[in-house]
Amino acid sequence: MPVTGRFAGHLHFDGSIAPVLHTEVDVAAYVRRGTARLAVDTAQVEAEGPLGDEVRLTLGVLQRLEGSSLTESRAMLSTATGNEARITAFLATWQVDRFWQSRALRDLLTGDHPTARPHPRHRPTPGQTLRRIHVDRVQPLLSPLWTGLAGESAAAGHMARMAIQEGSLRTALLLLANRLVGEARRVVLEVAERHEVAVDFFTAEARERILRSRREAVTARLLLALGSPLEGGGVPDPDLRAALAVLGATAADRAALRRARYEITRLLPGPAPRDPHLSSLPRHGE
Repeated sequence: MPVTGRFAGHLHFDGSIAPVLHTEVDVAAYVRRGTARLAVDTAQVEAEGPLGDEVRLTLGVLQRLEGSSLTESRAMLSTATGNEARITAFLATWQVDRFWQSRALRDLLTGDHPTARPHPRHRPTPGQTLRRIHVDRVQPLLSPLWTGLAGESAAAGHMARMAIQEGSLRTALLLLANRLVGEARRVVLEVAERHEVAVDFFTAEARERILRSRREAVTARLLLALGSPLEGGGVPDPDLRAALAVLGATAADRAALRRARYEITRLLPGPAPRDPHLSSLPRHGE
């Protein structure tokens, strides 16, 4: 006898939910690989001489962005994205990776001090202060509304955001490494290399979702329009603009920073969503 009414349950193969997505990235192998602290020879860093002011400012911004993974994960896992087993399995190891990557950059700035943290040099603007209040107090009330309406397509937006954030971090670290020597350069290059798997995973997940349905593509575009992936946890770093000016010192460097978005934004419907921070950089020939 068929079960009807409110006791019928959800028929998972009736076409009302998207099928489980499997990309070419081997999540099981990534999880089995595990993660560990990146060794930093702080004595060697000190012996090689102090880092320049611009380098320290930029390194501080990248260190804080690396350290935003817990906030980013919370925003994803509190929605339907948290129902995606491959994503949650990946995030469990990815968060630990990002913690150790953040710690390695911190060690370059503070040595192996147990409590010292690199703080922004600039004071937050009134707009940045309001943004933090919005993220801390208002957004938790609004997010369930829009993510509830988006449903399973929210994962496309989250994967697009993280693909751009990971790609941007990798590019920024490679650009910064060009200004470094010795142990500091080695550490920054190793952190950049550690981003490879995450770039591959988030990009593949975002691409396949965006291409399989217009709903997911529109959701991804909407989420990217709501906030820059360069803002860790949705809150802009007071030193971000100054750091981007250092990283984007040449036309080639600025083009590299913009290319970190292109793999995702080229797939979205309509004009590519602009990033307010990258838009502040001069274009080639300006």
